[in-house]
Amino acid sequence: MPAESAIRSLAAAQDGDSATPLVSGTDTPAQASAGIAGFVADVARRAETLGPAGRKVAAFFLANAARLPDLTITDIARAADVSEPTVGRICQMLGYSGFRDFRIKIARAHGGGGGYMHADVNAADKPHEVASKIIDSGLASLERLKEQISGPRIAEAATILAQARRIEFYGHGNSGIVAMDAQHKFFRLGIPSIAYNDSHVHVMSASLLGPRDSVMCISRSGRTADLVRSCEILAERQVPFVGISPEDSPLARLATVNIHLDFDEDPDVYTPMSSRLGQLTIIDILAVSVAIERGSPVPSDMRGARKALKEKRI
Repeated sequence: MPAESAIRSLAAAQDGDSATPLVSGTDTPAQASAGIAGFVADVARRAETLGPAGRKVAAFFLANAARLPDLTITDIARAADVSEPTVGRICQMLGYSGFRDFRIKIARAHGGGGGYMHADVNAADKPHEVASKIIDSGLASLERLKEQISGPRIAEAATILAQARRIEFYGHGNSGIVAMDAQHKFFRLGIPSIAYNDSHVHVMSASLLGPRDSVMCISRSGRTADLVRSCEILAERQVPFVGISPEDSPLARLATVNIHLDFDEDPDVYTPMSSRLGQLTIIDILAVSVAIERGSPVPSDMRGARKALKEKRI
């Protein structure tokens, strides 16, 4: 295969053995360019010692070196037909602390661009630098979402929601706050709706819904046990529901239709801002799509609500 030929030819041209990453955060442009070439050669050489799964990841790295800063661990695992932990282990074998460290340093070697770079806020940053990094990170995340979003899935999800007599929104933690925002948007369309972020409540509510109702389940990981249990109940009761979660997650596999969202970020360092922004954007897209599909003017009750709000303004 071409990838295996590349591995063999580059391995033959490389000698020595170092577990030190070939790209550092302080490299000059010339050093970074050399770092990329060294990275390719290092991957090719080390691939000879890897097992079948590791060789798949190495072959993908070699064939897509220029694209690596734009790919998530899920993208790579899916393309290489391996598990995400396998990708993480290969990154560690190359001398990085993990996938996140690997992608940040590869992005720097490609010239310092990419949304991941701007999310790397540190304690020495001035307020204007923090602002710039956060905004750039948000813009980069939305650009990635624009490339990943599936038109047919949005259409299918909008149809499910538009036909529902009632919509419930489930989420925990940050996703629970996003669920409340979603409920606020959809009730303005005249659809009875409510948001739950308490697992005891939404598991009971899920048990009372039927095929004419609908639910939107929002999760950054798609692996929250309590939320997945409620999704299992929805599936058993044939309640159509829309998931916003990573594609290969348990939640996604249960959903009637899942809108894929998987931004690689470390929730242990900062609140997962990019994921929240992506979730909110998908909800805006679905709310507008549902409004268009329903094709009806704003209900008279909502016009009355707007009038009541105006009376509260000074």
